Amino acid sequence: MSSWTYVNGTITVDVMGRTQPEKRYILDTVLDHLPIVTGSEGSMNVYTIQKNGYNASSSHDEFGFRTNNLIDSYGDKSRNGWLYTQDEYILVVDGSLRDMEFDETLQEFMKWLCRLAKRISIEDVMVEIRGYDEKALIRNDNDVYSNMFNSPSWSDKGSENWCEYLMWNELRDEEGNLLCGKPEKIDK
Repeated sequence: MSSWTYVNGTITVDVMGRTQPEKRYILDTVLDHLPIVTGSEGSMNVYTIQKNGYNASSSHDEFGFRTNNLIDSYGDKSRNGWLYTQDEYILVVDGSLRDMEFDETLQEFMKWLCRLAKRISIEDVMVEIRGYDEKALIRNDNDVYSNMFNSPSWSDKGSENWCEYLMWNELRDEEGNLLCGKPEKIDK
């Protein structure tokens, strides 16, 4: 007879990034580089849900410019618009893991969660891991996972976060002109 363990729950995270596509790219890249929580017939699945609405805005785009393609307070593109983004995502974890003992799954999941917590800010955790006669409820009590986050270098507490290399920097000369992209027209 096979042994089974089950992983089910949610993790709410706060993702760095200047635009929604950049935030999603960073989150997806981090998830792709986490250790696998294994089972002989399939590993733990992670489903990503962006929270509804927005919780951040900027008057400038990711290049640092005010443009005419940002959204105004009426939802229309406007010269004086804003860039609205949602930092928070809900990760749903789900796994029916065959040929795994409870202690093995718990250890693999904790390694996965701790690695996630160092790279992406964790707001809340509610995950249950259960085996034949054992069960563990993992929560973010006393902000234990929130406090694992390696703040980015630009923050007050910052050292350097693994995700910083995923945020692209535009190359500029001393006058602030872009050095990449479409070249400027030269008059002769």
